[in-house]
Amino acid sequence: MYQPLSLFIGLRYTRAKRRNQFISFVSLISLLGMILGVTALVVVMSVMNGFETELRGRILSVVPHGYIDGPEQRLPEWYKWQQQLVESDAVVAAAPYIDGTVMLSRPGMVRGAVLHAIEPEAESKVSTINASMVDGQLKDLQGGQYNILLGEILARYLGVYIGDEVSVILPRVTVTPVGVFPRVKRFTVVGIFQVGAELDSTTVFIHLADGQKLFQLGQDVKGLRLQLTDLFLAPSYLPELLNKMPAGSKAKSWSETQGSLFSAVAMEKTMISLLLMIIVLIAALNIVSIVTMMVSDKRSDIAVLRTMGASPQAILRLFMIQGVAVGFAGIVVGIAIGIPVALNVGDIVVALEGMLGTQVFNPEVYFISRIPSVLQWGDVFWIAVCGLLLSVLATIYPSIRASQIQPAEALRYE
Repeated sequence: MYQPLSLFIGLRYTRAKRRNQFISFVSLISLLGMILGVTALVVVMSVMNGFETELRGRILSVVPHGYIDGPEQRLPEWYKWQQQLVESDAVVAAAPYIDGTVMLSRPGMVRGAVLHAIEPEAESKVSTINASMVDGQLKDLQGGQYNILLGEILARYLGVYIGDEVSVILPRVTVTPVGVFPRVKRFTVVGIFQVGAELDSTTVFIHLADGQKLFQLGQDVKGLRLQLTDLFLAPSYLPELLNKMPAGSKAKSWSETQGSLFSAVAMEKTMISLLLMIIVLIAALNIVSIVTMMVSDKRSDIAVLRTMGASPQAILRLFMIQGVAVGFAGIVVGIAIGIPVALNVGDIVVALEGMLGTQVFNPEVYFISRIPSVLQWGDVFWIAVCGLLLSVLATIYPSIRASQIQPAEALRYE
């Protein structure tokens, strides 16, 4: 006698040539559905991981890991606090900054933006903005010259190039004998940067000295921008750094300034995964049909096994193994197909573009020119676990019904 009996017979039912060809057809459809669902999940989740990694890399290359603002948004003697922060083990560099919301004006055009006043040499230690310059350099920002750096999309919208002038309008007013006027200062464009993210359409940089005059802060700054040894340390480590700052100072990390964007990406990834999991669920529900029809087709076999001493639990395990085997095969084949596709999806899309003569991502419109993909083995593991769990759940009810078949009743008309 083959042992364990339930495993031997259950696997034999999946291999044996069935008299009822319809059962074979439904099994094939269920297998293909499981393969398609698992493959789609592996590929799509890898692509979503790739987009998230690309977005994080582009944005966090310009956005510092953390900010510490002085009391009442003003930090006197900032160089003294800068030195104290740099002495901390986890802090790589600290740079002074001033920021605020402004309007950029050109004849017939007005655009909102976030203005950052920075010290170029210190800023190069906390961000890679200098490496993102497509025209001009970060060092072109000179104090007292009222120069400005614009994001590429913003510059294109305003229609400005190197040497052109833009007016910066602050949401503050100046009272004069002839009335109340908004504060306006004309700046000369000396550089254009391209990060490849939304920052290109909303961000401008000026020199710290010009920002101090523009915001009337004297020699003070708003706070310090920080670069840490690990960006994921920022949320937990910044509160400790506040102990080295004046009372009333406030800290915020990249997860707060850009957290809504990454939360939206994570939510989108979750929703797409749930939608694709429906394909796996449908394939698992087909397993219910397969096992139910198999139980109906093998009633006499079940009766014979019961009369030979097989317990109801053995019959239950037999049909559960048969149904799970179909799901397991679909999961294995789906992962085997999905992994190489996920690892090479960028090259596959490029090849299809060449064959069809089209372009999925136009670099003049989108921030990327090819589909990024990052395969995470944790995602593959959870896809396999969820698919296998659904397969097991799908076999429970029909297997219980099979275990309840009475031999005498099943063999009455045989």
